[in-house]
Amino acid sequence: MNPIPEPSVVVMIGASGSGKSTLTRTWPADYRLELDSYRWAVSGDAGDQEATADAVALLDAVLQRRLARGLTCVVDATNTRFDVRKQLIEVAHTHQLPASAIVMTTTLEQCLARNARRPDNRRVPDAVVRHQFQQIAAARPGLRAEGFDHVVTDDQLMRLRPLLQRSVDRIHPDQQADGDHTEHARRILARRFFGEDLADAFHWTNLRPNHDPVGALAVGRDEITLVYRTSAPDPMDWGFEAQVPCLGGCAGPAWVPVRSPMDLLAVYDDDFPEDVVRCDRCITAGVAAREAV
Repeated sequence: MNPIPEPSVVVMIGASGSGKSTLTRTWPADYRLELDSYRWAVSGDAGDQEATADAVALLDAVLQRRLARGLTCVVDATNTRFDVRKQLIEVAHTHQLPASAIVMTTTLEQCLARNARRPDNRRVPDAVVRHQFQQIAAARPGLRAEGFDHVVTDDQLMRLRPLLQRSVDRIHPDQQADGDHTEHARRILARRFFGEDLADAFHWTNLRPNHDPVGALAVGRDEITLVYRTSAPDPMDWGFEAQVPCLGGCAGPAWVPVRSPMDLLAVYDDDFPEDVVRCDRCITAGVAAREAV
């Protein structure tokens, strides 16, 4: 379900660290009006808070000119203040376009944890994050009354497929991973296999000693579970597998190799080759049955 019309003004609403930018990047680059990018454009530092006023002026100018052409704009900022949201709603309606609010559902604890991992120049004081979170919680019930034509939460959107398709369209066909499995390489594996956009939506979910690392490619609650297999003797044969339903009908899980955005898109669309699917449970049951004969 993607209840956001186009063209429209899409207003992201979320505290720092809530994942707004990751979700925003599921739209094409020209749609995205990111306040941090405009801070960087006017000052050379995306975290320079003293450049915010100039960055807002630049964002507003681009917004006006895009809307005059009837183009969708996704405004990536916290947008916690009523007056800021009111101005965005008014400019959308002035151009006879709907205003859509997307409210992030990330917990305060997650926001604080993500914010703490940011570089010093991008990190927001914890007290500010808490205040932003409280502002959004208070405003959320009244967003329709403010004038938004559409109000949805991030977990209502299905934005992973557009991100997959754009990565397929962009990726160079001979992109390869070098098989390096150091801790540093683990952090960049997704980027090497799947490209920059998808790497931003990837995170590790289970890193246990002596086990293959497990991760997820996630946008809201729309996700693909991935495991990085390291059992082959030759590290050049190591690579990602995606979790899919077992074709044999058991509870699974089953796995299919993925080496590119094209493979991920096939998994998302249930269009992968059946002969490469492997289910450990079915394999184990088959071995046990043969040994019992």
